Amino acid sequence: MSVFDEFDRIMKRWQRFFEELERQIDEEFQRFAEPRYQGRGKPRFYYYGFEITMGPDGKPVVREFGNVKSRREGSIEVVDEIEPLTDVVEDEGKIKVVVEMPGVDKDDIKVRLGDDNRTLVVSAVGKDRKYYKEIPLPGEVLPDKTKASYRNGVLVVELEKKDKSKKGFEIKVE
Repeated sequence: MSVFDEFDRIMKRWQRFFEELERQIDEEFQRFAEPRYQGRGKPRFYYYGFEITMGPDGKPVVREFGNVKSRREGSIEVVDEIEPLTDVVEDEGKIKVVVEMPGVDKDDIKVRLGDDNRTLVVSAVGKDRKYYKEIPLPGEVLPDKTKASYRNGVLVVELEKKDKSKKGFEIKVE
């Protein structure tokens, strides 16, 4: 037997191993596609992630997202609401908040400012999905200068920051 015959035998053994592994993985995916795993009010999939950005003070800011963290199902803590991916962009005098919320209708979305005008609360209850997130804003905003739009699963909220240099409110005399 030559070295090449031995090499061919080893390669065929590895090929059979990977074919069997692929078959087992396919069976597991099929098992999770069964209706019993898509059950009543429980999320079909669990996911968790985090994002690290640099804050205005130069310190790292860690933001978590996903639907894994508040109640337990076996060894996994789960929430029914999905925490959507968000991005907060601060520009001169404006704040733009982009929230990914696919699978819901525009009429299902509720957007409100917190009592301090420094927190944006976004929620939606669709047919198959629930979203909820409280988003801290990098400054106080003016509620009457806020606009929101929803297109292709993406919610965009544009807010105007309160000018800190102006104290009080000027009243026009007529």
